[in-house]
Amino acid sequence: MEKDNQLFEKKKIGVYTVFSAREVYETLKIEPINIILCEYHLPKIKTSTFLKKIKTIKPDVELVFLSEGATLSNAIDAMKDGAYDFYEIPVKPRLLATVIEKAIEKQLLFLEKIELEKKVRGMFNFEDIHGRSKPMQYVINLISSIAQKNTNVLITGETGTGKEMVAKSIHYNSPRASKPFIKVNCGAFNEGVLESEIFGHEKGAFTGAIIKRVGRFELADEGTIFLDEIGDMTLSTQIKLLRVLQEKEFERVGGNETIKVNIRVLAATNQDLNKLIEEKKFRQDLYYRLNIVHIEVPPLRDRKDDIPLLVSHFINNFNEEKEYAIKGINKNAMQILLNYTWPGNVRELENAVEAAMALAPGHVIEAKYLPSFLLLSQPQHADFYQIPQHFTLQEAEKEIIRFTLEKTKGNKSKAARLLGIGLRTLQRKVLCA
Repeated sequence: MEKDNQLFEKKKIGVYTVFSAREVYETLKIEPINIILCEYHLPKIKTSTFLKKIKTIKPDVELVFLSEGATLSNAIDAMKDGAYDFYEIPVKPRLLATVIEKAIEKQLLFLEKIELEKKVRGMFNFEDIHGRSKPMQYVINLISSIAQKNTNVLITGETGTGKEMVAKSIHYNSPRASKPFIKVNCGAFNEGVLESEIFGHEKGAFTGAIIKRVGRFELADEGTIFLDEIGDMTLSTQIKLLRVLQEKEFERVGGNETIKVNIRVLAATNQDLNKLIEEKKFRQDLYYRLNIVHIEVPPLRDRKDDIPLLVSHFINNFNEEKEYAIKGINKNAMQILLNYTWPGNVRELENAVEAAMALAPGHVIEAKYLPSFLLLSQPQHADFYQIPQHFTLQEAEKEIIRFTLEKTKGNKSKAARLLGIGLRTLQRKVLCA
């Protein structure tokens, strides 16, 4: 054992020696144990019970059993119970050190996976969806209410509002969070290709099908499938989708085997499905199946209070991703962002922030570094209005009144003062206009 310890020390592997199952449990609770080397035949305790207890205390620990006179049956039972490996004594020290190193590599991969899952869940925590405005608080409350439920959800909203973010927030806060989240863009494929993408196909099902393909529904089993741009799906594919929603089963294209799946369906569209139903382009029965819960994601122009929060979030993200050193945005630049109507919604805002950060030489985003379309969109605060040359005197008077009322936001008393006429005179002229 002294030779073993010297080799372990050389490879910087620390060793703790204990003499009972109870000591193993206590050591695991207080020391950073990665691997346990253990005699297979333990006194007064079943091997399976011992393993279960260890995994309860520390799920990522790996256990290697050593046994004198081991049998193949012993090894199989140990591996079934969750052991990493099984060796017959005596074991060469170098082999043992290699086994330990590989077990540690496996453990590190396990820990990386756990950390990645935590990070992903954090990214899509509904409490972290960036929106304090009333419209977004309503959406967040809806996500919070239905995430734990195993119900289908229809997510609607304009392009760029964050429908996929909502879908991921639902999935990663649900009991299916550790299972797959599979996305299908229904508008990116023609009819035949979409069916193959969704349901898979058998070898030889059509020209070019040289191998069997597993579809997205199969990949999403036990998890969530997100059908984006559902309004672009053809009627024939809609019929097949309806069957999956009703029966939880389907066949691959060109196949006869019935495949059963347990999935949650989230669908999204920027189209008016009720209008498509009236036009006979979308099945009403499929709409009812998808629209168990409806979440309407508001456009950015209706939640401008969220713009400063979103900008801060994007700055932090791009600083980390692209190693920028931007600390913030000045008031003038922020006011330009608040004035804009954002037809491309949150996605357009994100792109604008990224572009400004790439151009800004210092630590602060200034107005001049914003994309040109934002600068050109700013209102011109002119105190005069140029009347078209072809207008008559009467038409010019009407236009001046209209322009003044527009500037005073419909306040007739204020408009009358600006025009230098009485309120009744203005009211009369408006009625005659």
